[in-house]
Parts: sequence; C-alpha cells; structure tokens
Amino acid sequence: MKRFLLMISVLSAGFGISQEINLGNFSGSLESNSQWLHDDEELAFEAGKERFRSNNYFKLDYTQGNVTAGVQYEAYLPVSMLGYSDALEGNGIATYYARYKNEKLDITAGNYYDQFGSGLIYRSWEDRQIGINNSLRGVRVGFTPNDFTQIKGIMGKQRRGFDMTEGTIHGIDAETNLLRVFNKNSEVSGPVLNLGASYVGKYEEYIGANETVPSNVSNYAVRMNYFGQKGIYTGLEYVLKGKDVIMLNGNPSNRMFDGNAFLFNLGYSTRGFGINSSFRRLENMGLFSERRLSEPGFNQFNEGNINYLPALTKQHDYLLTNIYVYQAQPHLNFLNNQVGEIGGQVDIFYNIPRGTFLGGKYGTKLAVNGSYWNGINAEFSQGEYTAGFLDFGKKFFHDVNFEISKKWTSDLSSIFTYMHQYYDKGIVEGGNYSHLIANVVVADILYKLTPRNSIRGELQHLQTKRERKNWAAAVLEYNHNFKWSFYATDTWNYGNDDPDKRFHYYSVGGSYTANTTRLQLNYGRQRGGLICVGGVCRYVPENNGLTLNLQYSF
Repeated sequence: MKRFLLMISVLSAGFGISQEINLGNFSGSLESNSQWLHDDEELAFEAGKERFRSNNYFKLDYTQGNVTAGVQYEAYLPVSMLGYSDALEGNGIATYYARYKNEKLDITAGNYYDQFGSGLIYRSWEDRQIGINNSLRGVRVGFTPNDFTQIKGIMGKQRRGFDMTEGTIHGIDAETNLLRVFNKNSEVSGPVLNLGASYVGKYEEYIGANETVPSNVSNYAVRMNYFGQKGIYTGLEYVLKGKDVIMLNGNPSNRMFDGNAFLFNLGYSTRGFGINSSFRRLENMGLFSERRLSEPGFNQFNEGNINYLPALTKQHDYLLTNIYVYQAQPHLNFLNNQVGEIGGQVDIFYNIPRGTFLGGKYGTKLAVNGSYWNGINAEFSQGEYTAGFLDFGKKFFHDVNFEISKKWTSDLSSIFTYMHQYYDKGIVEGGNYSHLIANVVVADILYKLTPRNSIRGELQHLQTKRERKNWAAAVLEYNHNFKWSFYATDTWNYGNDDPDKRFHYYSVGGSYTANTTRLQLNYGRQRGGLICVGGVCRYVPENNGLTLNLQYSF
C-alpha cells in the first residue's frame, strides 16, 4: 500500500496538482461473494469448521489527464469459497499499477493485463468466477508509430494468490496492416491484412544436479488475419514452443521436448447469415511460469498459465447442457500416451426473414454448431514420441447442437435446443472412466405480462445410458419492473441406478438491481462438476448452503 500511495504522490506532484486545476477523478467497484454452508447427509457433504467463506474485491482507479493509477484490495475471509485455490488466503493489496498513455506511447508499471494475438503464446487476464488472475507485475511499454502499427513489450512476474511465481516473463509483440504499409493512402475503413509476430520467454533459475534443465525457455509466434469488405474473414497463427523438461513426481526429468500450436479461422457474414469455422492443433503447448505447475494433474486451479487455451466448443447456457463440458487437452502426458489435441468447430447462423412461411410475422432465428476433438496420434518408444501433423488419434469429444429462436407474438417468444454429445470423461476429468453419449433437449419460453414484467420457464432433459444416467431440470423465473427478479430451479438425477442417489439439486433465490448496484441471494444445492467461463473451467464439489453476491460500481 505504501508503494501505491508513493506512486500517487509522485504523479500528483509531477502534474502540479493544486486547487486551480483539474484534480482528476476516482472510479471503482466493490464485489463480495459469500457462502454459508451446512451439512447435507444425503449428498454426504460436510461443511467442516469453515462454514462461512467469502471472496471480496475492492478496486479503485484514479485518472488525471494522460495518467491513470489503481489498486485492488482482496479479502478471502475467513477462507476462500469452495473450489478456489489455497493460494487465495487472507487479505491485502493484490494488484496495483500506474499508467501513462498518449497517442503514441503507453507505459504501465505494476500489475497489467495483455494478450499477444489470440493468446496462444501469451495472455494475462482476470476472471473472478473461475478464480483466475494471472496478471504480470512489472513493466509494459506500448508504441504506436502510426494508425496501423502497434509494438509492445512486457516484463514481469506472474501473480499467484498474493505472491508472485518464480519465473520471470518477458516478451515483445508487433502487428501492422500490410495493405497500409504498401499503400499509406488507402482507406482506413478498407480491407485489413494484419501481420503479427511475437516472442515470449520465461526465465526461471534452477539450482540442482540436472544439467538438462534450461533456465530460459523461448517461444515464438507468427500470425496473419484478413478482414474483407464483403463479409469474408480468415486468420492463421503458428506458435513454436521452446524445449523444456517435463516434470515427474514434482521433479524435473531428464527428457526435454518442444511443442507447437496451429490455429486457422475462416468465416463469412452478411445480413441474416453467418458461418464461422475454426481448426486448432495443440502439441505439448502448456506454458507455465513455474516448472512444477506444468506436471499433468498437479495444477487443478489453472495457476501460472502464460498462454490462453480455451475449449473451442459452444458455450452453453442451460443446466443440463453444462453437465459434460470439454476442456482443452494441450499437454504432453506419458502416463496416458497423450501429446495434445486436434479438432475444431463450425458455427452457422441464419435468420429466416419476416413475412415468409417459416419466418412468420417476426422472423425465425436458426443456429447450428458442431465441434469435434481428438487426441493426436503418436508412437511412443523409450521415452520419446513421434506424431504426424494431421494424424487424428483417439476421440475425446463431440457436440452437435441445434437452436431455434422464435418470437410468436409481441409478448411470447421461445428457444428450443437439441444437443448430441460424445464425452470421454476419463480424458477430460481424469480417472478410470469410459466415454458416454448424451442427448439433451431444452424448451425455454418467455412471456411478457406487461412491458415491465415477464415470466420465463425452462424444461430440460438429458438422456444417457452410462454414469449417472438420465436427468431432468426445470427453471421458473419472474422479472418485475427491471429491478426485482426471482427464480426457482430443480435438477433431478432421476435415472441413477442407485435409488438412494437420485438427488434433487434445488435452488431458490432472487436479485435486486438499482443503477450500478446488484444484490443477489440464493439458497440450495450445488451440483458437483466443472464451472466454465469462456472455455476455461474450475471444479466445484457438491455442497449445500446460502450464497450472497453484491456488486457495486461508482
């Protein structure tokens, strides 16, 4: 805190703050998430000594001209909520920064977030819902020589809880529009052909007998993206990961391997129609700021990730479509003879026009998505392996889903969804599980009682012949005058082979929203499993209790 106040004082003095000039302004936010847990004999859940758990975040930013500064205070008291890392313990200043930015120069000292390309080689970001904050603490410098070129460099240590990881991250990224480079008089709003290149290195000192352990690991990336004026866009990115040792039982082994990633996107969009496709191949692409975090199965909280490797699948919104969710499998794992993943997804959107037979008075929206993911086929021999570039191996996952959105009257609308899924639970979650096939149907109906009041209901069903078998779910939600909202849900595992485990995961609650304040309270059971945001997940154990969420900004 003293360091942050010192930065504010220096900046204030440097700009000659007095009563006669603009003193700048403050903005910020407060977020508090709390649980009160209690025992549930039916779920075999014991709340333990720490029945009350709370995650709290207070962010304050100051702006004066070209200068901004900020600080984030966090408190996990008496302990963090279920499913969060043990590194999130206690309270204190978690992040702080000071930044100067003008038309060409952008300098940040302290904690910052950034991304190179799509994030395949580097991304730092915060998502409180899944417990991720891997900001770098150090220096970031950005330079914009013209309106079509950007260069930036980073250096710092990565956050882990209230501490920093051992490794130091350094890198540089540059991107320019080639069409403007060769024709500076071309229209700014014309086609864009961006070419980018990145370097990211990790330095982590090693003191030990294993001479093969490198202190510095270098990674390189190139990318190109094209955005046309007729709705066509495409892009490709390639990353080469430098050689590094693999970890076994917490210690560096004597084996070193490099890795690589390839991403290709192609899409087209016009009024009422769009299609987007992605292909990605990841081979030994886990990048971590500490060696020990790279061992398969050790890093369950996604800590120390340098790059961003989300699952490229549809991000579903419903209770039963999120029971079997895929996580990217980029790691080299000799125990399971895995070297990574290969696959992709396709999204298609089409709006049936108004006034047609299928469109009706208000039109109809159709969406189709398909994703397919496999392991990379590889041959293993004496601690080494060889893998082909387009050699599809064992199937991990597929998801084919259809969605129809229809407005029937000015007050009544609906969404109908069907999903067919293949899920290898042993691969995605670990353990001695086999694959399963699931079919899910969802009916989502919204009816406006008045212009300010509405009621929404969902009916869902999941069918599968393995694991816990069939599920049913229902949701009822009432929204009153844009401020008050109330809901009740029930997720029922009625198909379980064990009658004593046909649990109801019920929840009731409501929320109040006024201006920039939102308060939400709910009570009920949490089904154990993966909670995912943007294709990145954390595991939450089954529990029962009261949850209170408060968000306020100013």
